Amino acid sequence: MTVKTFVGFNFPENCYAAILDDGIFIVDPGEEINELINFVTENKENIKYILLTHLHFDHIRAVAAIKRICPHAKIVIHALDGNALNDVNYNLSSLFGFSIEKFNPDIICNDNDVINIGNTEIKVMHTPGHTRGSVCYIVNDIIFSGDTLFERSCGRTDFPGGDYLALSSSLQKLKNLSGDFIVYSGHGNPTTLNAERLHNPYIRNH
Repeated sequence: MTVKTFVGFNFPENCYAAILDDGIFIVDPGEEINELINFVTENKENIKYILLTHLHFDHIRAVAAIKRICPHAKIVIHALDGNALNDVNYNLSSLFGFSIEKFNPDIICNDNDVINIGNTEIKVMHTPGHTRGSVCYIVNDIIFSGDTLFERSCGRTDFPGGDYLALSSSLQKLKNLSGDFIVYSGHGNPTTLNAERLHNPYIRNH
């Protein structure tokens, strides 16, 4: 699997395109930057899913535009965030003064669900805390962690739906995974789970 990263300008959030032999999935398209839109346009027939780790505006603003380009791509979000997807208070768009074109998910996922692209399994891990419906997507030795886990840090919990105790439990859940993983988070640099086990105070101290 090859992972391409597209970084937004307003809130340097990371959007990822994961390229597999049997198709492509997009994770958290937060901004309609030209590089991302050009990639989607050039590869629209192969894009199978738009996976959302949570519903905050800086991770979903480009979803509707991508869905227009490849309407067959299925939008996936956890049930607890899908129910409030277009709530401007919960997705924070009203707080930060951004507008979002409304859209509806195609697939509502839950903990331990598996999404298949050919022979590749994308596993859903519910990791609430940043939002009620935050998830990580695990593919082989890669974790797309959204705003749950960052390099040496973790997501904030002071927005609607945030819960510090829930986030602490989610970080422990990630820590307890067997083996090492490359972690692609919603903001910042890639890291590894072993590095975070050693150096991230939010994981190490639990």
